[in-house]
Amino acid sequence: MTKILLVDDMRNFLDLEISFLRRADCRIMTAKDGLEALKIATDERPDIILLDIEMPRMNGIECCRILKANPDFKKIPVVIVSSFERRTECFKAGANDYVRKPINEEAFLKEIKKFIDIKERKDERAEVSIKADYTFKKKLYSAYSRDLSLSGIFLITSDILPLGSELPLTLDLPDGRKSKKIKVMGKVMRIVEESTGEHAYTGMGLEFVNLKPTGEKAISNFIKRAKRR
Repeated sequence: MTKILLVDDMRNFLDLEISFLRRADCRIMTAKDGLEALKIATDERPDIILLDIEMPRMNGIECCRILKANPDFKKIPVVIVSSFERRTECFKAGANDYVRKPINEEAFLKEIKKFIDIKERKDERAEVSIKADYTFKKKLYSAYSRDLSLSGIFLITSDILPLGSELPLTLDLPDGRKSKKIKVMGKVMRIVEESTGEHAYTGMGLEFVNLKPTGEKAISNFIKRAKRR
């Protein structure tokens, strides 16, 4: 599983970058400054790091310089994404590339694909909040979705399960004044982890496994209704 580390002290920009990766099969980690980025790099060895420049405690240029001076990290691609024009300084620090904010989704993904291969899902996805109940190792969990498609669901939860875990889910799909419960199997394929203690986007993406025709029809109809609203 591809690991991507996003580093920025601006919450709204981190949210934007995460949204750009909504169709990517990857593990997303975030940090709000250079010191947190170095700790995560040490613990997790990401496949690519995207750094802001102006951050508290340790800025992106200093962080990049430390990463590139360390033999264990110097092969990790580092892309500096900043509002400030400091291109020359970034490359002197060892950055593999420099991108000026603001940046759109197409440009952001193109930049990442220069250095690593990421797979993207093409199915229609609806940003909806539905309840999902599931069990793992005989323990019952409940969470709400951030989005849903025919191929899978992203659940907002701090109870992160191991990648590759397969679990039965019961999805509660609203249908007018009623709700329709469907049972599906899901496999954990993507993890988003926040280092800031804010859990708005902490959670996991699950791919549906052997989705039955009845479940596929129910989800498809629900997505169509959600898109019309």
